[in-house]
Amino acid sequence: IIFLRCSSDMEISFYQVDVFTSYMFGGNPLAVFVNGEKLKIDELQKVALEMNLSETTFVYPPSSNKAHFDVRIFTPKREIPFAGHPTLGTAYVLRTYCGVSANPIRLNFKKGIISVWVEGNKFFMEHPPSEVLNELNRSDKIAEALGLTFSELDGKLPIRVVSTGFPALLVPVISLSILNKVSINTQVLNEILQPLGVDMIYPFCRKTIDPDNTVHVRAFAPNLGISEDPATGSVAGAMGAYWASINPENKAKMVIEQGYAMHRPSLIYVEVSKTQKILVGGQCHPVFTGNMMLKREL
Repeated sequence: IIFLRCSSDMEISFYQVDVFTSYMFGGNPLAVFVNGEKLKIDELQKVALEMNLSETTFVYPPSSNKAHFDVRIFTPKREIPFAGHPTLGTAYVLRTYCGVSANPIRLNFKKGIISVWVEGNKFFMEHPPSEVLNELNRSDKIAEALGLTFSELDGKLPIRVVSTGFPALLVPVISLSILNKVSINTQVLNEILQPLGVDMIYPFCRKTIDPDNTVHVRAFAPNLGISEDPATGSVAGAMGAYWASINPENKAKMVIEQGYAMHRPSLIYVEVSKTQKILVGGQCHPVFTGNMMLKREL
C-alpha cells in the first residue's frame, strides 16, 4: 500500500515599497499583502519572518464602517498595534496598485483608525495624541546601552518615553559624530527598556547632515527583530510632540533625518500644531511586486 501526502499551492501577491524616500533603496522597505484573508492566522508571523523587513502588513476587508480596510502589522518577531512607515506604505500600495481613490484612506489598526491622505508627492497621516509616559535622568546605564559615555549624552535636553501609539525612549546625544558611533549593548538595553514596557530606543542629536533639516536620529528595537530601523514614522510623531514641548510656542514643524548609517537615507516631515494635532508624512517609491508560494498539506 502506498500512501500519498498531497499538497496544494497557493499564490499570494505582495508589493514591496520604500517609504520616506523619493528613490529606490532609500527609506524603510515594507512588504504589503493586500489579500490578508487568504492567509491563516498562524501564517502571518511566519510570512513576516520570511520577508525579514522591519514590518510587513496584511490588508483585510473593514470590520468597522468607519474604515476602508483593516490592517495588521508584524515585525519579524511579533505583531505590533501601530507603526508609521507601514501606515503610509500600505496606503500608497492601495492607491497605486489597487485602484483605491479615497482621499483620505482610513485604515483600521489594532491601535485604532488612522487617516492617510495625499498632498502633492507626499503621503500624510494624523497620529493619535501624544503621551509622555516617563522622564528619566541622564545616567551611565543609558549611555552604556548605547555604547557611549555619560558625558556624550546631551544634558540640555530631557530623556523621555513618548508615545503616539508606539512608545520609544528618546535620548539626546551631543553631536552627530557621537550618534554615528552608537553601538547597542542589548543586555543593558533590555534592563532599561523592559521595566518601561518599551521596545525601542531612539537616540538623536540637533546636528544634521543637511542644515535645512531639524534633527538626526537612529532607532533600535532588537527585541522586535529590528537591529536598526532606517525610518520610524510612529516615533517621528512622538519626536514632533517632544520637540513642540521644548519650544516656547508649543508647536513644531520639522524634518527628521534617519537611516544614513544604514545607507538608506530617509526624510520624515512632521508638523505639530498649538492644539497638538500631529501630522507625519513623506514620499514612497515602488520596488517590486511578487507572489509568495504557500504549500498546504491536504
